[in-house]
Amino acid sequence: MSVNKNSRLYPYLLMLLAAAAVFMDCLDSSIVSIILPELAQDFSANASETSWVLVSYLLALGCSLLIFGKIADKTGRYKLIFTAGFILFTISSFFCAAAPALIILIIFRFIQGFAAALMVSTATSIINLHLPEKIQAVATGLIAAGGGIALAAGPGLGGLIAEFLSWNWVFFINTPIGIIGVAGALLLIPADKKPETKSKRGESKRGEFDGIGAVLLAAALFSLITGLEFGTQEGWPVYSIILLIAFPVIGFFFVRRETGCKDPVLSTKLFLNRTVWLASVSTMLVTLAFAGILFTLPFYFTGMGLHIGLTGLIMLIPPACLALIGIPSGAWSVKFGCKKLCNIGTILFSAGFVILTAGIFLSNFILILAGLILIGLGNGLNEWPSIRRINIHSPSDLQGSSGGLVFTAMNAGYVLGVALFSLIASAASGGPEFTVFGVAVSCAAGAGFAVLSYITSACAADTKKA
Repeated sequence: MSVNKNSRLYPYLLMLLAAAAVFMDCLDSSIVSIILPELAQDFSANASETSWVLVSYLLALGCSLLIFGKIADKTGRYKLIFTAGFILFTISSFFCAAAPALIILIIFRFIQGFAAALMVSTATSIINLHLPEKIQAVATGLIAAGGGIALAAGPGLGGLIAEFLSWNWVFFINTPIGIIGVAGALLLIPADKKPETKSKRGESKRGEFDGIGAVLLAAALFSLITGLEFGTQEGWPVYSIILLIAFPVIGFFFVRRETGCKDPVLSTKLFLNRTVWLASVSTMLVTLAFAGILFTLPFYFTGMGLHIGLTGLIMLIPPACLALIGIPSGAWSVKFGCKKLCNIGTILFSAGFVILTAGIFLSNFILILAGLILIGLGNGLNEWPSIRRINIHSPSDLQGSSGGLVFTAMNAGYVLGVALFSLIASAASGGPEFTVFGVAVSCAAGAGFAVLSYITSACAADTKKA
């Protein structure tokens, strides 16, 4: 049984399904942060131990996105991988909610991260493979807007759920959504068509999976994510520095391996594509700056004496603005082109950070609100055209790898944003307790990252009509 592809509702149902997968991933990336103190109390653990509930998810997600995207491209099993991800995500969410011990919760959060990678790495591929080109723009906009909203609204939503229900429901709510998602995947996504490559004799032949490249990629991302998390959580001990030093070393061997491999995890068609990698860097920088203020600004507002509920409402301004402009920007990109929208978005994004920084230094609440509005609008105008630009400039047989690259960049940006803004705010504050000056300095650094995102976007010249 399946839904008729000729139905008027079909494209919208399929794009909602793909957007739901990304929404759930981004929500579970950020929603847990606010319940860590409650987990520490319930499980009689310290902050460092409970932080692994967040780190384990990000670690599994970051280390596997590109790998699963590559597997999808090699096998053509986009529906199978996406559906398997939804099933595993739903099951692991249930066991996270029912976990009797912290170590059990961490293990299933790790599994949940892998499941999210299965869904997210193939979500945009399904849109690009099965929807008409004129609708792909709107669909990608919905995915990007949903992801940004979920990332920003996660902590506030998690706080409300934990306060009125319990922390367990942060994970239980995924179960009914997941069941609907699995049913939707089975009914809406057309059957997979396995790709075949031909040898010189015309015989069907498959290249071997680049296992060494996959291990090197996972090791590089592992050293980066764990190094940053250990550093921010435990005051930059020696082993966190060693892990961070290991990242570029392993990364060098990964790049060397990929450029000499016949069938690499990260294809040179993407790796050496100027538009793809510059747009990916720009996307990472935007996510980095956005995640950074979502982490540091609540400390500023609560430090000024605002109630946590009011702080949460204020922090909903950027995602609300992102939602307002994110989806319609899809139609605009068809008319004006992805690059133009990306550039305008990063300019608004940069201006928002400058105004926000001035507002904090001057204690001017109107400027702070104006800065947050511009940051949300700029992110919404930039994020999805940037994702679509990467997909458009990626070969049709590498759509899974393209999706994996996009969300790996965003995941890296999220981790780097929290770590770097925490480091900058702490250093400027003269200690772990953030001061007004420390938060202002971190926002000023955010303006610098925003400007860099504009520069990289502007340098990524479109080579195709977008």
